[in-house]
Amino acid sequence: MKENEEPTVLFGKSKWIWAADAEKKNSNIIMRRTFSFGQERPPARAICRAACETHYYLFVNGHAVVWNGGMNRSGKTAYYDEFDIAKYLVKGDNVITVHCQYYGNSGRDLVCADRAGFIFECNDLNIFSDKSFTVYENIAFKTPRTTNCCYAGYGVNYDASLEGPIQNMLNPTFNFSQFSPSIELSEYPDTVIGNLSPRPMPLERFSPQPVIVKPKKSTDQFDGDTYIVNFPREMCVTPYMEVAGNGQEKITITTDRTDCMGCFGDENSIYSAHSVTYTTKPTLNIYEGMLPMTGNALVFTMPRTVKVLKLGYREIGYPISPSCEFQTNDDKLDALFEKALNTLYCNMGSTLTDSPERDRTMWLGDASLAARALYLSYADAAPLVKKVIDNIIEYSQDDGVLYSCVPGNIPVDIPSHGLLALGEYGLFAQYLNFTTDVALVRAEYEKLCDYLLKWDMTEHGVSLREGTRRWYDNLYNIDEALVENALYYSACKFIKELGTSFGEYDYEETFGDRMANIADFIESTWDGLGYTACGGFYDDRANAFVALTGLVPPEREAAVARILSAVHGASPYTEWAVLEALDKLGRRDLARKRFDSRYALAAADESSTLGEDFNGFGTGCQSYQSAVIFEAIQLFGGIRISSGASKVKITPDFRAIQDFRAKLRLVSGELDVRYKYSPTRIDIVIENHLKGKVELEIMPERVGRNVEGRTIALNVGKNKFTI
Repeated sequence: MKENEEPTVLFGKSKWIWAADAEKKNSNIIMRRTFSFGQERPPARAICRAACETHYYLFVNGHAVVWNGGMNRSGKTAYYDEFDIAKYLVKGDNVITVHCQYYGNSGRDLVCADRAGFIFECNDLNIFSDKSFTVYENIAFKTPRTTNCCYAGYGVNYDASLEGPIQNMLNPTFNFSQFSPSIELSEYPDTVIGNLSPRPMPLERFSPQPVIVKPKKSTDQFDGDTYIVNFPREMCVTPYMEVAGNGQEKITITTDRTDCMGCFGDENSIYSAHSVTYTTKPTLNIYEGMLPMTGNALVFTMPRTVKVLKLGYREIGYPISPSCEFQTNDDKLDALFEKALNTLYCNMGSTLTDSPERDRTMWLGDASLAARALYLSYADAAPLVKKVIDNIIEYSQDDGVLYSCVPGNIPVDIPSHGLLALGEYGLFAQYLNFTTDVALVRAEYEKLCDYLLKWDMTEHGVSLREGTRRWYDNLYNIDEALVENALYYSACKFIKELGTSFGEYDYEETFGDRMANIADFIESTWDGLGYTACGGFYDDRANAFVALTGLVPPEREAAVARILSAVHGASPYTEWAVLEALDKLGRRDLARKRFDSRYALAAADESSTLGEDFNGFGTGCQSYQSAVIFEAIQLFGGIRISSGASKVKITPDFRAIQDFRAKLRLVSGELDVRYKYSPTRIDIVIENHLKGKVELEIMPERVGRNVEGRTIALNVGKNKFTI
C-alpha cells in the first residue's frame, strides 16, 4: 500500500457510517475493514483517528487496540481519538474490527446525539470510513431490562443463540455472508453530531488480555451456582467468561457494587447499575463484555447445568500511576491515604466523577475537593481538571450559571457548590495554585464575576439563592444562612484578589461592599459561645467556614475550636473544612484527633476505597473522600502550595504527625519532605527541586521545643536541619 498524504481537512475523505437503522437506540454493531500489504513490509507509522456515537472497541489482527473508545460528549462538544496501529500490522492480509455501541439515551454523564455513527481515517494506510467497511448488526443484543442508575447506557441482555457464526471475525480470512457494506450517513462535519475536537485526555488503559481468575464458588439448590471473581482492589472492569452449556440457560453478571444505596434523604432507595443477562447457546460460549462495571468483585450466577471453563476481566482506567509517595509512622493514616488514592483513581474518566457506582457525574463541590487531591497525587491527570472547567464554562454560556452534572442531560444548579468552587479552597483557586495556566481563568474572569452577582444582598448578608435545589451537606442540622454567607464571602475574596492580580478593578468596590455587609452579618451571629444564625444549636460546618474566612478574632479562636472539636455534624464532604479551620485557628493537634476519631471505622475496614459516609451509608467509593490526600500532605504534613506551585511553605507540627515523608511531583518540579521525631531529636530533610520559592517555617508551639521561631528560605537540592 502506498502512503497517503495528510489531508488539510479533518476526516476530509471519510464518511459517518453505520448499519441500516442509525436511529435505533441501544444498537450494537460490528464493523470490519480488510487490507493487504502483500509481501511488503508494513509502515512504521499508521496514525488513526476515530470517533463514535457513542462508544467503540477496536481490534487490529485480533489485538485489542482501543477499549471503551469515544469520550463522553456534551450537547455541544464531541471528541475524536488518535492512536497508532503500526505495531499490530503484518505482511499479507490484515483486518480492523470495530465493536460499536450507540446508547441513544442520555444521563448525568453524557448527552447523546439523535443518531449513531462511526468515522475513521488513517492517511498512512489510505483507509477511510466508507462503504469499504462491512457491517453486521448483532441481534444477540436484545432489549435489556431498564435500570434506574443515573448515568447513560443500557444493561446487557445477550442471547448467544442469535449471534451468528462470528467467533473468528478478528481473523483477516474470516468470511461471513451476513456482513454487508456499511451505510454512508453523511460527510464530516454534519448537523447531527457536529464538529469533533481532539480528545483532551489520553485513551483509557486496559488489560491487553483478559485476566483469568480462579473464582470462589457457592451453590444454592434454588438459585444455582454463584462464582465470585475477586479483584485486588475496587476497579472498573469489563467481564470475560468461557462456559459450556445446553442452551437457553440464564447467566447474570453483576459486581458487588451493582446495587448502590442512595445518600442521606434518599437512603431507602437502591440504584441498580448496568449488569449482564446472558442466555447460553449449546456447547461452547465465549463472551467478553464491553460495558464498564465497577466494584471489588464480579458475581456470575448460573444454573448448575452450566460448566465454567474460564472467568475473568479486563481492568480499564485512566492511564496513569500515582505521582506521589506518602509514608508515616501511623499505619492507619497510611492505609487511609492508599484508600483515598484508589478512590480518586476510580473517579477519573471523561470527567472527575462523584462516584463510579451510582452517578458517574461531576458535582462542582466534589470536583473541587478531588481536583485539589489530584494535583498532589496524580500530576499527569491535571488535564482532567481543565476539562471539568471547560465543561462548566461551556454550559454557562446561556445563563451564566456554574452547573454541576455537566456534561449531562440535566445540568444542576446548586448555589453552595458554585460558591465552594469559586472560593479560596475551590476548583478555580486550586487550578491557579497548581498550574501556570493563568490565561484560562483570566479569560473567564467577567463570567465568574457575573455569576457572583446572581445573589441578592439584604441588610443582613447575602440572600440565599434557590437554584435547582439548596444543598450543603449530606447530614442534618445545617446552619444554611451562615454557611452560604461564609462561602459567598470566600468567593468574593478570591474573585476580588484575582481581579487585582489581573489589574481589573471594575468589581472591586462591589465585592468589597458585599464582603463588608457579610462580615457585619457574621459578627451579629456571635452569641458568646459560637456563631449561629438559627438559634438553639451550633453547626460545626458553619463555624468552620466562618473560621476559614478569617473573620474570627483572636479572642474567639479557642471557643470556635471547642465547637469544632465537640460537634460532629459534618459528613466527609465538609469534614475537610472543619479540619482546615482547626489548623487555621492554630489547633492542628485537635484536627488530627478529630480526623482519627471520624475515620476510625474507615481505617479498620477491608474496603479499598472510601465511601459517601463515615458509617457505611450510600456509595462505597466517593470522590470527595480524596480529601484525605490533601489533609495528610498539606494539613498534617504542613506543605502549602500556591501561585502555580512556585511558592511552597512547609510548617511541621509534631503534635499532629511525627515521622512523615511526602514525595511530590508538581508542575514546578519535585519535592521530597521528611520529618523524624524523637523526644531528644528532630530531623528535617527536604530535597527541593522546585522552580520557585520554598520556605521552612519553624513555630515553637508546633515543634514542641524551646526554639526560635523563624522562616528559612531553602536552597535547591538537599536541606538538612536538626532540632
